[in-house]
Amino acid sequence: MPFKARRPAGGFRVMYEYANRLSDLGYDVHITYPLKTRYMEYRLPYFLRYVLSYIEGFRTSKWFDFRHNISMSYANTINNRSVKDSDIIIATWWANAVKMGKLESRKGKKINFIQGYENWIGHEDELHASYNMEGVTNIVVASYLKEIVEKYTQNPTLLIPNAIDKDKYKVLESIEGRKPASICMLYSIQEIKGSNYGLEALAQVKEECPELTVDLFGICPEPEDLPDWITFYRDPKDLCLIYNRNAIFISNSLTEGMALTPMEAMFCGCAAVLTDIEGHAEYGKNNETALLYEARNSDELANKVMSLIVNNENRISLAKRGNTFIQQFSWDIAVNKMDKIIKSLVKK
Repeated sequence: MPFKARRPAGGFRVMYEYANRLSDLGYDVHITYPLKTRYMEYRLPYFLRYVLSYIEGFRTSKWFDFRHNISMSYANTINNRSVKDSDIIIATWWANAVKMGKLESRKGKKINFIQGYENWIGHEDELHASYNMEGVTNIVVASYLKEIVEKYTQNPTLLIPNAIDKDKYKVLESIEGRKPASICMLYSIQEIKGSNYGLEALAQVKEECPELTVDLFGICPEPEDLPDWITFYRDPKDLCLIYNRNAIFISNSLTEGMALTPMEAMFCGCAAVLTDIEGHAEYGKNNETALLYEARNSDELANKVMSLIVNNENRISLAKRGNTFIQQFSWDIAVNKMDKIIKSLVKK
């Protein structure tokens, strides 16, 4: 892993789910967290990260429940001394994967697990080279990523779309019975999440629809000066309940790998209004499974939301089609694919 995440994060949750579910299949799983990875922007200097690794141990990973037999360790950096010998080694985040690519064969058959087109800090030549490391199999989480990666390598590049825990995220409140003018939205201070555009659109909708209520959630502090018709939940323990008491979910992301939050909302029966980006394309089919709008266009978002509020039958129909379509992205399917890939690599 690129580092140890102290707060919930989608890419980490995906890897942790694989760790748990492969452990359930009988795999011996170990997670290594380097303290230094090239190009990683750290909040704390190395010395403090080193000290905290001893003080904290792994107690700050409590936002995710790991299986008891999964082991973990810190490493100053990824090299042959710090990584255990294994049958398979999986790295995520491109600079981390480059380090993995240089390890000796006794560290295991190598998988580069690609969760996004990670070009936001530049260094594209090195990023593209990370797709083409000798003896490495690439696994991507979305079809558009497969197309990108295959431009830069002849290495095997396999698709396993992201998945959702269907036992955790499901319809509890009938889609038909929900208040049409009820919306939920992820809020983030990260610019790429586009939250300000969502808030602008919601203010427009409120002017046309005074009965509008909004549930906002996220891991960052509550934004200042929220109106009383918006309720903010910081790091909520049961997102399923938030999704189920709302009719509509909106996503404002400017870029994503394959976004998990809209998938969770669709599993729970929300009608989804999503930015028209590649990270939503695996499940966001315009006018079929979701409504799509141009990223940063808060006017178009407001119009799309209003179209669902004023035409409740369309909202219900869209939510049901989305809920049916999203069922294919289950963890049972994803882990079965991963298990088969690993076993085929080990046999080689």
